[in-house]
Order: sequence, then structure tokens, then C-alpha cells
Amino acid sequence: MKTSTFEPKSTKTIRYYYLFTTITLVLVIHKFLSFGNTSPPPISFQYVTNEDPIQHIGQPTLNPDSKHRHTAGNAMVACDVPLCSTMGKQILQSGGNAADAAVTVALCIGSINSHSSGIGGGALILSKHGRDVVSIDAREMAPSGAFKDMYEHDGSLAGELLSKIGGLSIGIPGELAGLYQLFKLHGSGHLTWAELIDPVIKLNRDGFECSELFEGVIEKQSKILDLIPSIKTNWDFIFNKGEHLRHGDWIKRKNYANTLELIAKNGSSSIFYDPQGPIVPNLVKTIHQYGGIVTSEDFTKYEVNIDEAITSTFQNKTIYTASGISSGLALVSGLKFFDRVYNKDDEPTSFNHKLIESFKWLTSVRSRLGDVSPEYQQELISNYTSDHWIDEVLSTGKFSPNTTFPWKNYDPKYDIVEDHGTAHFSIVDKDDNAVAFTTTVNLLFGSMIYDPATGIILNDEMDDFSRPQISNAFNLTPSIYNFIKPYKRPLSSMAPTIIMDSHNRTELVIGAAGGSRITSAILQAIVRQFYRGTSLLQAIGFPRMHHQLIPQYVMIENLTMFDEEFVGVREKLEAMGHEFVETGTLTAMNGIRRVGQKLEGVCDWWRKRGEADGY
Repeated sequence: MKTSTFEPKSTKTIRYYYLFTTITLVLVIHKFLSFGNTSPPPISFQYVTNEDPIQHIGQPTLNPDSKHRHTAGNAMVACDVPLCSTMGKQILQSGGNAADAAVTVALCIGSINSHSSGIGGGALILSKHGRDVVSIDAREMAPSGAFKDMYEHDGSLAGELLSKIGGLSIGIPGELAGLYQLFKLHGSGHLTWAELIDPVIKLNRDGFECSELFEGVIEKQSKILDLIPSIKTNWDFIFNKGEHLRHGDWIKRKNYANTLELIAKNGSSSIFYDPQGPIVPNLVKTIHQYGGIVTSEDFTKYEVNIDEAITSTFQNKTIYTASGISSGLALVSGLKFFDRVYNKDDEPTSFNHKLIESFKWLTSVRSRLGDVSPEYQQELISNYTSDHWIDEVLSTGKFSPNTTFPWKNYDPKYDIVEDHGTAHFSIVDKDDNAVAFTTTVNLLFGSMIYDPATGIILNDEMDDFSRPQISNAFNLTPSIYNFIKPYKRPLSSMAPTIIMDSHNRTELVIGAAGGSRITSAILQAIVRQFYRGTSLLQAIGFPRMHHQLIPQYVMIENLTMFDEEFVGVREKLEAMGHEFVETGTLTAMNGIRRVGQKLEGVCDWWRKRGEADGY
């Protein structure tokens, strides 16, 4: 391991669309799995996908209960799993700092909410230590045998499946390498690598309760596993005598505990990438069993990229967000655009119109991003953190306070791949160090490939690459910046973010889960707080909107709540040309905000039952 720096027009139609893409014709795709030198067992697959942007069990709210706002004077952890927030707090109380606690929290979430994260996946990390703010790219990499057209089979739809389920969908995992680099770079030095992992080893060995959320995930995914018996046999920890686990059942992941113990004793992440070690051969064997092409040598080529964070200013505050293959630059561009067109006297119709237009422009910027050369990356950063591009938009009449425009007005360069899943957590310690950490295995349970020897669930991050022969219904071609190439990383919607006040104190640490809806979710949480004066509690509970140019409508979690909060506003926005479609839950968000001398931690209890904890 190395280190270097169809357009649905109604909610009903959307449901039918996803049903069609989820369960259609039975495909026998054994011949399509015969990649590389491996020969997987014959498998009859249902053509299945899992297109939920986020697994959830609740709805947004206009009246969030203040009991879900946790206040502390020293430090705070905010994540999807209450137990993991507490575990992180305990690390902080034991002399660890934000970076230390992040290691424990990430591994804890990956153990309990293993459908959305874990060391078989990747992460984007934003870490502030003193005045140093860095972006750590631990995103998965394509294997050496990957190539641009690897999912194209004479026009067959098989590629749609191969990039989502099975060995060919798996990229080289990066989360653990990213955690170790964070530990080395910004760790306190008071706690060892093993001391940070030991609580999670005990958690997996002793067991934990199956949550309501996890039961829902298992119930959904077990329907897929039932269609693939040869894969289902490996999933020992989510089935009991042939029946999947239920809420309240006890889960023990002893093999995973053993793997974490090996990593802890090793003192670093190197054992995870050692082709001669106890982990890689098992992973590669399992990957090859299901048609994958990741090799033992590929693990040695994994690199963590450490870069300067993308930064910009607004309202005498400084925003830092992830760089590289993240969508941090898109987030910043959207915030800059909103800041430019916003007026403090804007009434609700104007405010929401400008917010939606900002979503559209950040989507246009995102269509230009990817794993690109440093020179092109710097060109993009220079352009979209400046005001020049906004000057051009305004001077050419591409923004109007009274109307919206068709998608072409916003000049997207390429079509955008939908990404999925993820989990996010935020940490602030007693010395004002902070970590914003977003992690993923992509779709629910990633590739659906579980290695029973190591207890590791492997990602399907290859699905986040663009496929060259597929243009969308509007003839936007796939992004050349996101085509598959050996050791390349796919573009991500993740954008972990830290905002500093005018005194350089951490004011907000925030991020979200929900695939391509992440950036718009973070943007509206920021603007609702800093431009409309809402609290973090209100901003996270409130029903969120999303627009990504195509499809040409505003997705909204709950129209009834929106209409209750903004009476008559939707009709006015529709008169401007906006179309609204209720979609249900889009994202889940966790954040920490400094209010005076206190830290407020708020998790998305309403959507995923998360709770913060601090002292």
C-alpha cells in the first residue's frame, strides 16, 4: 500500500420504474462472468439492482424534538449509530483526539451498519488538526485488469448487473488505509492503533443488537440472495437456521473480530494489503469465485491521496471540503452561486427558487469532475472557487429571479452516474480539532459478496464509473473523466465539510449519506442555518429537496410538509417552471455546530435513528 499526496413524472411512475429495474427477466449470465482467468460456478440471476439512495426507517419533520440535540462543552461525536457515537466519545475521554476517535467510530459503524460501510469499501475524509486541514482520499481503485468497455456485451443489459453484483463490481478497498493515514497524520499520539481498534473487536466478538434499520436492509437484500444460492451460503452472520435476523436479535461477527484483531496487532493497515498475509489471499479467492479480476498484486498498488482541502469563503466564514474525486468543488460552487444571488429580503418563494437554481449549477460543475490530472484539477478549482463563472452566468442571462430554464441552460458537460449508499459522521474534540468522514460500500451490502473467512463485505464501487456506450435519454454522453482505467477512482458525490468562523474556530462539521443527493443536502443545510437563521436541529429534520438537471423536476421528500411550512410557495414556484415530485427520503445527515461555548450534535434520528454523544 502506497501513500500519495426515463423520465418519471409522478411518484407512482417512479415506483414502477424502480420495480422494473429491480425485478425483470431472469438472466442466465454465467458466460458473462467468465472474465480473466477465473471460472465461476454457473449461477442463474434475477436481473436485480438496488437503487435506493438511502436505506431509512423514518421521515423528515417540521418539528424536531429537542431531545435529539445533544449539547456538550468539550467534544462531540455525531453518527448514524448511537452506540458508535458513544464509543467515539469514550476514545475522546481517554485522551484521544478527533482523528483517533474517527478510527474507532468508522470501524464501529462498519460493523453494525455493514450494509453501508466497512473496510471492504472506501472513504473520503476531511481532517482539521490545529490550522492544518487536509483531504484524505481513500476511495476504492479499479483493479489492474479493468478496462473502459468491460461491462459491454454486444448491447446486452448484463453489464448493468455485472457492475452491481458479483466479483466484477469490486474495486480495491481503501477505507482502512485512509484510517491509518489519518491516525499517523493527525492522531494524538496518546493512544495506539490497537487501543483504537480493541473496542470494536470486543463489539464484534460479544455481539450487538440487530436494529430496526438493519432488519429492513436484510429483509430487502435477502430477496436478492434467495436468487443467488451460491452467494447466500456465505452470509453466515445474517441468517439463523435459514431465516434472516429480526430487530432485537443478537449479531456476532467472530470472523470479522479475528480480522480486526490481526489488523490491531499489526500496528498499521499494511497487513490488509499484504499479498502474502492472512487477509488478501482469502479476499482474492472469494472475489475470483464470483468472476472478479482483483489480484493479490492489486492490493499492493493501493494509494491514499492526501491533498489540500478545497476552500472558499462566505459571510466571513471559511468553508473547507474534500478535493480529488469528491464533489466538494461542486458543493462550493453551489454555495458561491447562492451567496451571490441571495438577498436577505428574499421571501420564501425567491429563497427556494434561488436554492433550486444553485442545485442545478452545482450539478453542472459536477459533470466536469473525476479522477483527472493535477493540472486539470487545479484549473477546475481555480475556475469554480472564483466569481468569474458566476459573472458570466449572470451577464448572459442564464439566471433569472423569476423563472427557471430547461437543463441545457446550465451547460452540463457530461451525463452523471448515480452513486449510492454511504454513511457520514462528524467529530469535534476538546482542542477544536475536527473530522468529517464519509464512507461507503456503495449499494446495500456493496457487491453482495461476503468473504466468510475474514468477515469482510466487499464493495461494488465499479458501478460508479461511467460506461462509454450509454448516453442518457437527452443524448448527454458519459463523462470521459469517469471512464474505467486500471487503478483509477470513480467520481463520488461525497463531500465531507468543515466550516470555520472568523476566529478560525470550528463552527460546523457536516456531511450526508444518499449518493448523488449528498451535495444538495449539505448545501441546503448550510444555507438554512447561515442565511435563514435556523438551528442545526431544524436544518437536519426539515424535508429536503434535490435537483440534478435530469430528470427535469425537483425531488422533494415530503410535499405536505413543504406546503405546510411554505403556504402557497409551491404554486408560485410551479408558475416559474419548477415541477415537484415527492420521492420519500433522499438523504441522511449528521452534524456538529458550535453555538457560543457549546457544541451541539444532531444526527438524523428522523430518517436513520442516529444520535450524537459528547461530554
